[in-house]
Amino acid sequence: MYEVIKNNVDRILPRLIELSDWIGRHPELGSEEYESSRLLAEELEKNGFLVERGVLKMETAFRAIYKDSPSGPKIAFLAEYDALPGVGHACGHNIIGTAAVGAGIVLKELLRSLPGEVLVVGCPAEEGHGPNAGAKRVMAEAGLFNDVDVAMMIHPTSGKTTVSERFLAVTGITIEFIGKAAHAAASPHSGVNALNAAVLAFMAVHANRQQLRRDANAVIHGIIKEGGLASNIIPERSVLQFGVRSSDDSYIPELVRMVENCARGAATATGCEVRIEVRPGLRSSLRNEPLERLFVRVFKEIGEEIEDPTITAARPPVGSTDFSEVTHVVPGIHPMISIAPEGVALHSKEFAEAALSNTGHRGLEIGVKALAMAGMEILTSPELISEIKSYFEMVKGKK
Repeated sequence: MYEVIKNNVDRILPRLIELSDWIGRHPELGSEEYESSRLLAEELEKNGFLVERGVLKMETAFRAIYKDSPSGPKIAFLAEYDALPGVGHACGHNIIGTAAVGAGIVLKELLRSLPGEVLVVGCPAEEGHGPNAGAKRVMAEAGLFNDVDVAMMIHPTSGKTTVSERFLAVTGITIEFIGKAAHAAASPHSGVNALNAAVLAFMAVHANRQQLRRDANAVIHGIIKEGGLASNIIPERSVLQFGVRSSDDSYIPELVRMVENCARGAATATGCEVRIEVRPGLRSSLRNEPLERLFVRVFKEIGEEIEDPTITAARPPVGSTDFSEVTHVVPGIHPMISIAPEGVALHSKEFAEAALSNTGHRGLEIGVKALAMAGMEILTSPELISEIKSYFEMVKGKK
């Protein structure tokens, strides 16, 4: 079956590269991925999947299902296809979405001789843009994955391919200061400077970083999104955006309170009003070691070199994803596949170029083969499913 999967991937790879490159060259921001989601959904329909569009009232979400028998495991491949502002597909979501579609098509061919069901879920706005930001969290909360046995996806990266990445919990905070405009030279005493409040709040957060728990892998990052319209006008409005992250979900509320206190203190110091919005966050991810061991075997079969999982797992997590929410509902895994040398930063123009290069095409091939081969192993091994689910229940019970 491994050889059948490899041959089937090789057969459809030119079409997958065509889809991935088109999406990569026509980047669409989250919640606005109309053409990208349409192309992927249509490709699944052409290959016999029953496709539901506009899932949970999200215009660019879809769910594609294929099954040949009423029984057997249900495997979900998760697709992403949103881009980043300014740098396009600098996180390689053109590869992610196409790999999920390709794996679904290849595994579907095996269902003629195996019991089971294949699900490909189109998930908008992983990067957090627009009304559908964090779509996987919405889907998980709505129960869309409740009857799924295993959820899988791949993600491009630089450096070595890994199977044991962990992801941080994250919560977003928007702070708005309201002051009073005045002439900056003639009557500055008549104004209330909202930019000063923003700068004070920013530096207060910065001053607190030394006291953050090191064991919790805490990260606080932010920008001053608005700070005035002209240098000769006392700014009457400023806006900051912060993200707080940690590998310890229970530490997030404390980090949020710290940022809120910094904002309120800055408002008091400058005489501004302050408005604070804390958006729904994402939890940290749950590992599944049996799934990791499965992907180690699969990558070895493909010939893909990977980082030792013990090294990966020991390294502090560096990012966040709404896929983490899925891992709290069903067993899941999110391997990172190398498409660029060490040092090429994700969310950079260089990484966007790599996602359209020959190494990006190779990463797509590896991703489709790995997902399909792992899916085949799960479909054919009740013992493996039992091991994966038992580990999931054990880890979930500790949270």
